[in-house]
Amino acid sequence: MPTAPSEPPGGVAEIDGRRTDLEATLRALVGVFALQDVMMLTYLTIIGFMVWSAPPSPLQAGCARMIYLAMAAQSIGCFVSRGLLRLPYTLRAALYRVTIVGVLLSNYLTLRDFLQLVRPDSMDESLVRLDLRLFGVEPALWLERFNWHPVVEWFSFFYFSYFAICIAYMLGVIWLTRPGHRQAEFAIGTLIVFSIGQLGYTAVPGYGPIRYLESQFHGPIAGGFWWSCVWNTVKAGGAMKDIFPSLHTAVPFWFTLFSRHQAKTDPRWRWPARITAFFSANIIVSTMLLRWHYGVDVVAGLALATTAGFFAPRLAAREEEWRRSLGFTPPWCFEVPGLDGGEPPGAPASERGAGEVG
Repeated sequence: MPTAPSEPPGGVAEIDGRRTDLEATLRALVGVFALQDVMMLTYLTIIGFMVWSAPPSPLQAGCARMIYLAMAAQSIGCFVSRGLLRLPYTLRAALYRVTIVGVLLSNYLTLRDFLQLVRPDSMDESLVRLDLRLFGVEPALWLERFNWHPVVEWFSFFYFSYFAICIAYMLGVIWLTRPGHRQAEFAIGTLIVFSIGQLGYTAVPGYGPIRYLESQFHGPIAGGFWWSCVWNTVKAGGAMKDIFPSLHTAVPFWFTLFSRHQAKTDPRWRWPARITAFFSANIIVSTMLLRWHYGVDVVAGLALATTAGFFAPRLAAREEEWRRSLGFTPPWCFEVPGLDGGEPPGAPASERGAGEVG
């Protein structure tokens, strides 16, 4: 009677060895890449496929080059900051912060070429029809009755303050706040807003009322110094077709929700929350009064910020709990006992040295 072939010598041990190697590799990757890094790389991969699917051209080559550099910078920054633990803590922490903020900024600055490449069309007509259906009027046209120099200057100041608010929160939370859960929540929420928002530009490209409805306005915007600051900044670095959703709406409103959430446990955040809410309300009006956005763009921006406000604290808490269960420190804690001279903030003693791959 034939007998079943016997297991090759060492077969089981070899399979177990491969499984162990795979588990070790996956574990090392989990230690090196945090959730915000995965989100960033996923976004870059998605827009990379869009660029690679476009017809070959110098514009395509330039966009692809920027995506390669951004993916390489993000990956190297993660590996050095969380993998090469024998490097000084200060160096690794600073490198990671520069990397993630720099990649986020470079994504925005390349949007003009990217949108021209992947979406040369526009959907302004559809957005106008949707505005009329939702509001009964086109908000930008209705707000032209307030096209007075003092009013325009007031709202131009707040529109321009968007950039100062972004810088203030990036510095305040990413650079000046003690490493911990707060930074993880901020990073996750900010990447939700920017990644989904910028993908929205590719799904619904448009030039906005200032260009598409230009013939329906009775005259140019009656602005002065602050309006010229806005206009020159948009001409110099704006993506030109980045209207849906309105990130000028979504970002300050997300910062407001973030600050209010922090104020629940830290009273020092109450005034930042109030100030940001005041600026956010004025910026929202300015987006339509200055003719950059349709009303539906603003609604989409508010929905996006609300989504980030709901998911960011929950995802940050879940990620920290998961990393601790695997023996890793929280994603923004770069200190290593015995190497950097201190315990990672909030990390139990059982996690000492966890996550080192280099």
